[in-house]
Amino acid sequence: MPSGKRDENTVLALLEAIRTGGVQPIDLTHPMDEHSPYWPAGRDRSPFTARVAVNFDLRACFARDLTLLEHFGTHMDAPAHALPGRLTVDQLRVPSFLSAACVVDVREGVQANADYLVSVADLERHADSHGAMLAGCFVFFCTGWASRWPSQAQYINEDAQGVKHFPGLSEQAARHLLERVRPASVGIDTPSVEGGTANDMVVHCALLGADLHILENVANLEQLPSSGAAVVALPLKISGGSGGPARVVALVPGRQVLSESGGLAE
Repeated sequence: MPSGKRDENTVLALLEAIRTGGVQPIDLTHPMDEHSPYWPAGRDRSPFTARVAVNFDLRACFARDLTLLEHFGTHMDAPAHALPGRLTVDQLRVPSFLSAACVVDVREGVQANADYLVSVADLERHADSHGAMLAGCFVFFCTGWASRWPSQAQYINEDAQGVKHFPGLSEQAARHLLERVRPASVGIDTPSVEGGTANDMVVHCALLGADLHILENVANLEQLPSSGAAVVALPLKISGGSGGPARVVALVPGRQVLSESGGLAE
């Protein structure tokens, strides 16, 4: 069989598997509206607005004008977000938006400590239990923090002194990933890969400095297996953008979709 025909058959087989339930799409994206948590906090109102521009009373269609931050809702950080002169979101290569997914579950540590930082030990335990991560994969950290969405108070978790408390990655864990895995992307179900108490961007700089991209405010990671899924993350192609809102979807073999408790979904 010619290679072109084989490639076509592979793509069509994937689409047929999705249609028949052999592969299940899982939406890893939070809905975006004026109730979505946002950061930096301290504003009088949400940075998201949606104003009707055209409605059916005037024309035979409906459309709105939107205002929002580049880093709002489920979104992708491009290297330019933390490093001057680096790749902007429109310059990222399309193949980097699709890869295998590896999910590291750190919910137990986060339950005991809202300021939990993923450690090298967490990554080593994951490797011992599930095997080595694939080079070029998307590495996601499931902290359970997404269950607090869409409460601004609970999700940003700012105390009386204005200090935020939510989990993130340690710099050591980020550098370990770069040295051992070299992922295409790192994602997390919190507002930032930096922990809430961080006063710098060292994790961003480490990851983005290696020309990765970062996914933040990811949803439904508890439904993914530790490996075996693929993810497609498509950001808005904003010229010169430091990042942008993204629709993130996982493709999971049907029998591997998990319930929130970690068991197989019905």
